[in-house]
Amino acid sequence: MQSPQYFIYIYFTKLRIMKKILLFTSYCILMLTSSVNSQTNINILGAWGKEENNTKTLVIITDYIFSVASYNLVEKKFNYTWGGKYRIDKENMELSYEWHSLDTAMVNLSAGIPIAIKKDGQLSLGNILSGLTRLDGGKAGDLFGSWIISGNYTNDIVSKRANPFFPRRTMKIISGKYFQWVSYNVVTKKFFDAGGGTQTTQNGKYTENIEYFTKTTQSIGKSLSFGYSIIDGDWRHQGQKSTGGPLDECWTKRKIIEEKFTKK
Repeated sequence: MQSPQYFIYIYFTKLRIMKKILLFTSYCILMLTSSVNSQTNINILGAWGKEENNTKTLVIITDYIFSVASYNLVEKKFNYTWGGKYRIDKENMELSYEWHSLDTAMVNLSAGIPIAIKKDGQLSLGNILSGLTRLDGGKAGDLFGSWIISGNYTNDIVSKRANPFFPRRTMKIISGKYFQWVSYNVVTKKFFDAGGGTQTTQNGKYTENIEYFTKTTQSIGKSLSFGYSIIDGDWRHQGQKSTGGPLDECWTKRKIIEEKFTKK
């Protein structure tokens, strides 16, 4: 017959083993949770890009708009642009195309693109884009986001367009240091024009340094300064066009326009 001390020893031995199992299980759960969080909370906002043989690929990602543009800096040649709305689902970017200058058949289609930030900090989007380096440190900038042109000013009075969201849409996508504007028709799927480059906002001045422009190559290389102010949430954009002539435009945050003009 076993002594009481023996049973006490067995009891505490089993208790220690159970504690070790629980600690190990908790550790595994914690590591798994951390891994999932690191994948789902990837900070991709801002501008990304790469240059190969004088061809620059520029990617701008705002809160829910994704845009890509490719152009040759030396030859002043525009190659293509595409983009639209996106959302992140774990390790995939679910992209809904709104414009595509090379293939309008892609418009209104959706695609799941694997997304990852490599150990070297470069962004990879499946087999579509890779080797993208962050260009603006992820800093937002005063005008960060996506904007839709919604009206014009005359004698300091704004006149809003009846529907700036359908069917033609002109949008400006801005990161901390870069910008792109694009114009397209969401019904016919037609791409009209685009332009972009670097930008700064300082002391009430918004300055664009144009790196590509589809309307005319004469605008490429120009640096244009505009007055800017935020009035009731809208961006007043004042100055001279790159092609000549004054402009005094009203731009509204894309999300506000979309909520107002999209049928529920």
